[in-house]
Amino acid sequence: MTRPLLILTLLLATIPAGPQNPSASKSLAGTQSIGDTVNTSDAAAHHTMRARGLTRTAAPQPIHILYMHGINQVGAGDSTELRKAICRYIHECTVTPLGRIYAEGPFAVHAPPPNFAYMQQPIWSTADDWSASAPFIDRYQITGGSHVPIVLEEINWWPIVYPIKCRSLIAQDAQLTGPVKLQLNICAAAPNGTQPDPDHPGRYRQYQWIASSEAADLAHIPRHASFGNRDLKSNLMDWGFADAVLALGPTQQILYAGIRELLIQSLQSAGVDLSTANPQDSGPEYFFITHSLGSYLALATLDSDWLGAKGAELPQFAETDQQKSAANYFSAHTAGFYFLANQIELLELARVAPLDPQSTPPCPVSTTSEASATEATSSATTPTGPAAPASISHWQCQRQIYLLQRSTASPKPQIIAWSDPNDLLSWYVPAIAGVHVVNLSVRNAAFRIPPFLVSPTGAHANYAENRTILRTIFKPAS
Repeated sequence: MTRPLLILTLLLATIPAGPQNPSASKSLAGTQSIGDTVNTSDAAAHHTMRARGLTRTAAPQPIHILYMHGINQVGAGDSTELRKAICRYIHECTVTPLGRIYAEGPFAVHAPPPNFAYMQQPIWSTADDWSASAPFIDRYQITGGSHVPIVLEEINWWPIVYPIKCRSLIAQDAQLTGPVKLQLNICAAAPNGTQPDPDHPGRYRQYQWIASSEAADLAHIPRHASFGNRDLKSNLMDWGFADAVLALGPTQQILYAGIRELLIQSLQSAGVDLSTANPQDSGPEYFFITHSLGSYLALATLDSDWLGAKGAELPQFAETDQQKSAANYFSAHTAGFYFLANQIELLELARVAPLDPQSTPPCPVSTTSEASATEATSSATTPTGPAAPASISHWQCQRQIYLLQRSTASPKPQIIAWSDPNDLLSWYVPAIAGVHVVNLSVRNAAFRIPPFLVSPTGAHANYAENRTILRTIFKPAS
């Protein structure tokens, strides 16, 4: 095979194919799918209706799915395949957009931008720049088939990293390797330029981070690198892996604060009053479905004691009492995480440090049952096996206490993670004390030249299109 053809094959992302490993069914024993939760909620609603002698349909609490994208995201809409999958496997087919909600707090309209710089150049020069970087949630309600409603909330954190990538990496690398039209058009908001959000004054549907004239000048720079190498660098490194690098430095605190603010907005949209709500109160069940870097960010947002920077906090983005209350509520009510590729093992290399014997705090005793609290604390602090596994102290403890108040034989919180062996950006999730972690192998890319090559872009990008994965998440157990 010639070198140009080999490079071309590396760029091909094709239809996912191939079953997951044969031991998947055994590994999934004891786990709970979203389809199972739908069935349980349906049965509870019907039981309540019959018990009260009602002849009309009861109004049960919806099930909530929070979807978080990973690296290399371009605009909103990454949850499209998941919405289709819900219709396919749970037979709910009416999708109603519920609108967009933006992060508030330090991200509010007219809030002053943080004094952040890259290579001594300000990242956000104006309040408009900062407002255009506010993360947001696009909300959808899925109904039909006499099931409980499902609310899917698509968390979009990509606006935070757009200005850094556009004004620095994309613009500068065009001069080194040559321009890539796709990224230049995104950064210049082509063809219409900056577009305000008509439903939210002071917000933007798209924002011009590079002036049209600058983008036009960059587009005329001769290509210096080969087509394949230039596109790989621009897509994988400049636009993609740069997100992961930003998530490990001080920008991490901005990402965490933005996502926590969105959790507040999510709960308020669901009618939860954080000023009076107790995390252990009965309420809707939540599931997180995350892709790539989104897995790390979702866990770290709820469990910053385990993941995340340990340096001095930036006062503007320090965790507020309201953010902490939202994290507590989600920790107690999140039934599980579904990871579509993740980089926890890789990104935690940035936090290698001397062992701290006090790094795993005990569970907070906040349950009405002393025995339950003792059991929950024990499950989080007692290592198993020859070496102590990683410990997620906050989510695991809050969830375990919540479950123990409702059943003496409560299941563990669960993380189900898929990795394609040919995905360059996925690793197994490490063992976590008190959490049922299931790692599964899957084949996402159909294009292959055995035994030499499988499309790495297809292997990483096609998780949400893989029906084996979607069936496991959404189909009730037989």
